[in-house]
Amino acid sequence: MRQTDYVILGLLSEAPLSGYQIKRIVDIRFRFFWSESFGQIFPALKSLAANGLIEEAEPAVQDGRTRKTYRITPQGSAALKNWLSLPVGKESYRLEILLKMYFSNYTEPAVMLSHLRRFEAAHMQQLEILSRFQQELEGIIDRDENHRDVLRVIDCGQKLNRAYLDWSRETIAYLERKQADASENP
Repeated sequence: MRQTDYVILGLLSEAPLSGYQIKRIVDIRFRFFWSESFGQIFPALKSLAANGLIEEAEPAVQDGRTRKTYRITPQGSAALKNWLSLPVGKESYRLEILLKMYFSNYTEPAVMLSHLRRFEAAHMQQLEILSRFQQELEGIIDRDENHRDVLRVIDCGQKLNRAYLDWSRETIAYLERKQADASENP
């Protein structure tokens, strides 16, 4: 099975959802560490249903439309629990900003400064979103058994975003010095 399948099984273990609801949750809750497209989610739903790991539930009305809603089956719960027991695979780490910085000697410092300022702004925004999630969950910590676990995920996201902010600010200062040196010594 693909990781998309496990994302879906995990979310359906919380509540019955439509494909659109799954996409929205991934985009909001997981955005700092995971992404899924509709092109991944809908074929996975079809495959999981065909394999008996999920089944259709009561349809949901969303945006005035009736949407297929799915729920996890006992076989799906078993598959999720089995996956959770397996060792974590090799993590992939791809940041285009680092690739561009690596080759930045082939462009003007102003180009990279622009990229880095957008990178910094995006991670400031992400940190604000994670802080709001943290405050919301801390206010209802005892309502759901996994809220303390989710807070650990949020903590990791906050620490990663702070590290990205530190690096981007240091690199912006470096590039500003580089740009000033270049203008002084043409």
